[in-house]
Amino acid sequence: MARTANRYSSKTTKRTGDQANGRSNNRAARRAAGRTPVVETDIHAVLGDLLAMNGNGSLVVSCYQKLEPKDRNDKKYRIKLKNRVRVALERAAVLGYSHDEREIVRRSLEQIESFFDFPGNLTGARGVAVFAGEKLFRAVLLPQVLRSRIMVDRTPVVSELVAITESGTRVLVVIADRTSGRIFDVSLAGVTEIEGVVPPRTPSRPGKFHPDRDSAPGIGEFRFHTRIREERQRHLEFVATETARAFRRQPYDAIVIGGAGVDADALLPFLDTPLRDRVIGTLKLAPKMATASEIGERAFALLSDAAEAAAADAVGEVVALRETGWATDGIEATLQALAIGQVRTLVVDHDAEIPGYRFPKSHRLSTIQSGTRAEGEPEPVVDLLDDAIEEALRQRARVAVVTGEETNRFDQLAGVLRFRMNSKKDEEGRRATAPGRS
Repeated sequence: MARTANRYSSKTTKRTGDQANGRSNNRAARRAAGRTPVVETDIHAVLGDLLAMNGNGSLVVSCYQKLEPKDRNDKKYRIKLKNRVRVALERAAVLGYSHDEREIVRRSLEQIESFFDFPGNLTGARGVAVFAGEKLFRAVLLPQVLRSRIMVDRTPVVSELVAITESGTRVLVVIADRTSGRIFDVSLAGVTEIEGVVPPRTPSRPGKFHPDRDSAPGIGEFRFHTRIREERQRHLEFVATETARAFRRQPYDAIVIGGAGVDADALLPFLDTPLRDRVIGTLKLAPKMATASEIGERAFALLSDAAEAAAADAVGEVVALRETGWATDGIEATLQALAIGQVRTLVVDHDAEIPGYRFPKSHRLSTIQSGTRAEGEPEPVVDLLDDAIEEALRQRARVAVVTGEETNRFDQLAGVLRFRMNSKKDEEGRRATAPGRS
């Protein structure tokens, strides 16, 4: 009877090791060949390269993907991404693209899907933008994404990148307590502590009051606590001065302050008014226990919270103004206002999907297929909201993407206007006072 080889024998182990080395070598070869996607953090550099591209008419797939904690849970973003890829392929089939163009779209979408197979590409940010096409692949981390979407066009869709570079992504984090202070530079490239700015200070008195044995109880306690309070105030004034100095050396887009417990916002009164206006939130943590990774994660979380709060305020503004003619509530009315550059703030329901049409000559979006001959033949659009976001960003309008219960306060798409429309009451009054009416 022939001897059965042990699965753990040296030969088997060697063969398995060779196979593993082969896989490793193949992986290294793919990486060397540029097939392994590499993510970038410099939004300005990526945006500049994309804008400098000479349009050769080839199709480019632009993908924006949200990576919030709720999107990462059970990798929900992967399921939604596959659905969007499928829809993009179906759209390429019905838009009249040639066979070669459809192949470009298919290969680009495969590249984008393979990018998300590498979890290391998705760490350290709450969003990512990926651009793929013929001889093109760029991926850049983002602090946040308005809405997950995939778009196919002749040029990269970079309006959201432009908006992010204008709004900024760099945060100055300052945490301080009674005796110490630390300042951090937080960006997509990483978290760097500015060393030596606020050296630790040794209190001149112990932490607790101890009266002299020969004196009456309480003698000297007031002066003791007054000195502690004065030392704390001088220390926070020093930290505020160093914060202003760091802000002048490097322009930051937002400031986050922090401290232990109830004193998390103790630094706020000591900041100058321009710096105080830049503060977007506070962190409750002890300066001596804080780590760089925790600082970065919580700072970007505050940026997302600030964006959600701003979106909720935009919904409230729509509700307050829609009866006065300064706001629209509804898909078609908002798209008409957007077509003439009237929208100042576009409010979008995150979970809504609305198919429609785009007129190529006028670039107008509509849910109605009929239009004028001068606008050209309407082209089908998979989701009007995605195109409306891009159009609003191109017009330098603010975009507020709303989630949760706030979406029940408006009809999928709304807008706060730059100039006033005629309200229903004004129209009725004009008709009532028109000549020839009794």
